[in-house]
Amino acid sequence: MTRIVVIDDEYVVVEGIKALLSRRQDQYQVAGWAYDGIEGLSVVRSLQPDIVITDIRIPGMDGLSLIETAKDFCPDTFFVVISGYTEFEYARKALSLGVKGYIDKPVSREKLEDVLSRIEEERRLLQNERIRSESEREEALRRKQQYEDLERLEEKSIQGLTRSDTGLFLESSRKVLEKLGDLYPETTDLRRECYKYLCLAGDILMEEQPRTDREELASFRDLEKQETVPEILEYGEKILQNISRYMKAHQTGSSHRAILEVLNYIENHYQEDIGLNELAVHARMSTAYLSVLFKAEVGESFIKYLTELRLKKAKSLLKEGYKVKEVSEMVGYNNYRYFCDIFKKNVGQTPHEYKESVWTL
Repeated sequence: MTRIVVIDDEYVVVEGIKALLSRRQDQYQVAGWAYDGIEGLSVVRSLQPDIVITDIRIPGMDGLSLIETAKDFCPDTFFVVISGYTEFEYARKALSLGVKGYIDKPVSREKLEDVLSRIEEERRLLQNERIRSESEREEALRRKQQYEDLERLEEKSIQGLTRSDTGLFLESSRKVLEKLGDLYPETTDLRRECYKYLCLAGDILMEEQPRTDREELASFRDLEKQETVPEILEYGEKILQNISRYMKAHQTGSSHRAILEVLNYIENHYQEDIGLNELAVHARMSTAYLSVLFKAEVGESFIKYLTELRLKKAKSLLKEGYKVKEVSEMVGYNNYRYFCDIFKKNVGQTPHEYKESVWTL
């Protein structure tokens, strides 16, 4: 509903406009009126209408002075002047004040509707422009927030890398790749940004572990071969896995390439029914030799390492709210009771007790 204030010192003009607009009361409402400039200014200040229709020659304060003053406190209001005078000077000043319509007396329905229809069209255009501007502002804020989130995730991933916290590094760095995919849907841009991040992570790893094989880190030549967004992100995941493998090897003190591959394989397949025989085939060596080499390089047996990894994953899943039976299967124990026994033996609580203790904190 468009709210209108009418100001004219002639009672018949005010009532006439009210009568004309009453036929369009579904669209227009005469919210207020006045018969002189001072009272009119007070009404406009109080009601903040959408449109003001005012005579130029009114007592107390002329219509143009009223408009000039009113625009200070209702800048979005549209003004229309009515007058029996057609002098150029009045029209020129009215235009300089941004008046949107000029009606010469007598006011007719055609003249009034013509002016109002032009104003309504301009109001619609302005409203659409405001909506577009607001949408653009919201999009700019959203993008700014995404860039800030990306920066925080990159910082967390680097912290994980420098602190040798593999879990923190992988969790944060995967989110970095996901965020890059959202921010850079074009493959050229995504390749560039992924390469910058992967190089940063690789350089930090090289500082921490100079013996790192550079060929296992990011290569722009290899990255250029990835033609789609999923392929680029998959390549990024591969490099992150290589970095995490070196991190784990550093934690265990292992630098043997075969053991690095075994540790990476265990990380990706711990939830499956894997054993030394399968790992030996993967590492292309005998089971006996792998068993001895694994313990020498890692500092503990394969079974103990796998158990500790599975229980670490299990505790994380229980914290997330998964059911104990679901967790048992998710970490590679198809025998639920055996899982519960192993968990209590190593953690000191049953899976149920552990879950209750972390959920009641």
